Amino acid sequence: MSPQILASVVRICSHPKIFAQPSDLDELLHYCHALVSQPNARLIVPGDRHWPLFAKLCIDAKATGNLVPDAWNAALAIESGCEWITTDRDYARFAGLKWRSPF
Repeated sequence: MSPQILASVVRICSHPKIFAQPSDLDELLHYCHALVSQPNARLIVPGDRHWPLFAKLCIDAKATGNLVPDAWNAALAIESGCEWITTDRDYARFAGLKWRSPF
């Protein structure tokens, strides 16, 4: 799991302009803690190869704006040898990324 994605869950689910009744911060943090506490969970963080991978993905996919965070996540998955699970087909733009839909 990416800490950046977990932080985004907290950001989005607690945002009062997105939800009429945003989730409680303590509940969200407890939820994220429960996820990362699972025996098969592992936090994936950028390593030494991340920046060069990220830059190459941005250049090759001509990533700008909202596609830049996707390139960041794709580089993280490539570097760590993970498969990215998403419904966002934009991830098909990133060469070398193993990804699939959860459905």
